[in-house]
Amino acid sequence: MKPYILILSILYTASLSGQSYDLAEAVAYGLEHSNDVKIKQLDIASADSDIKEYRAIGIPQVNGGIDYSYYFELPVQPVEDFISPAVYGVLFQENVIQPRELADPEVFEFTFFQPHNLTGKIEASSLIFDGSYLYGLKAARLYKELVNRELELTEQDIKSNVTKAYAAVLVAQKNKEVLDQNIAVLTKTLSDTKAFFENGFVESLDVDRLQLSLDGLKTQSSNLDQLISVSKNLLKFQMGYPIDQEIILTENLEELESQYIASNDQELDITKRLEYQLLETNKELNQLDLKRHKAGYLPSARAFASYQGSIQRTNLFDSNEAGILPTLVAGISINIPIYDGGQKSARMQKSKLTLEKIDLQKREFERGMKLQVENTRLAYKNAQQTVLNQKNSLALSQKIFDKTQIKFREGVGSSVELSQAESDLYQTQGSYISALYDLLLSKIDMDIALGIL
Repeated sequence: MKPYILILSILYTASLSGQSYDLAEAVAYGLEHSNDVKIKQLDIASADSDIKEYRAIGIPQVNGGIDYSYYFELPVQPVEDFISPAVYGVLFQENVIQPRELADPEVFEFTFFQPHNLTGKIEASSLIFDGSYLYGLKAARLYKELVNRELELTEQDIKSNVTKAYAAVLVAQKNKEVLDQNIAVLTKTLSDTKAFFENGFVESLDVDRLQLSLDGLKTQSSNLDQLISVSKNLLKFQMGYPIDQEIILTENLEELESQYIASNDQELDITKRLEYQLLETNKELNQLDLKRHKAGYLPSARAFASYQGSIQRTNLFDSNEAGILPTLVAGISINIPIYDGGQKSARMQKSKLTLEKIDLQKREFERGMKLQVENTRLAYKNAQQTVLNQKNSLALSQKIFDKTQIKFREGVGSSVELSQAESDLYQTQGSYISALYDLLLSKIDMDIALGIL
């Protein structure tokens, strides 16, 4: 066999066999491959960029540039001849000329420009003080914390969704396991009953009833196979796992119950709830926003320096003409807000209203959280009691079925009694498995309510 064919064969076999995961591994896989988590991680990276961008406002800025211009027509301005009258005045005082010999002043065109103008410059400026900038920088950093809280909330949702989907698969598999056991038992009973019928100990009706029950169980088994596939696809979706690849669950329902079902005496700590932390962070952001608007009434100062060198020549490359003409300037610019038409005042009022709104949301959340915790605790206690009751009922149903089956085989019981006992057993088995699933879900909901998932 060629090497690449062997490699493809191994990969294909591996894809068919699938990967094995316990619940913790499934949750970890979901956290690593979730697109929602990746989106939040990109938001965090974007928040980092926002912080760097805003911080750059307070860092000295340096810019350089080169400008060149050529005047096809030099700009000129008319200038009155002020030299000739002065000379004529001196000559008149010295009696060199007579007043009648004085001519009117002439007007001529004069320009300060050269055709070629080349200028190079470098400018630097730095923010000295701006109260709005300082609070804005703090807000940018706090916004990153807000996005981090949102990431944690997204991860909590993934943990919850993967755990519930994992448990749903285990429930379906447990139902299938129990159903297969029932099929095996009923198949043996049907075989024995057929033998009794052939020997004249039972009626054909007894055989038909058992055959009908067996056919019903096989139909349910086929439906459960489909349900398991659907449940696994949902689990794959929640995990971000390839839908077309097989997945194997290494835990069973009983193991999950023993590992993840604990006491519910955890004390309520509202600060552990991610939603409450988001509200707190949002409030801090709006408090900073209010301070930023207030700081807008303070003066701001910026320092600047500029160096410029220019060349102005008739012939740009004639070194005999004037060289570089330098200019160096430095200073401080102070901006003093006087009147902005009420913009800052309106923004401050809006921030105050937002803070009041957040306080109301916090109080409402606290009320809702207490109710949620109390309800989930009650639901959890009820689920615990239901599991205990269903476990006792299952043991009793199994005991009744076993005795009814013995009576039927010994010829002192009817197939009707056996069918009824069988139906009660199957119903109790389903109720017990369903109660285990409800217990797991109630535990997850309670942990979310307490903020400890």
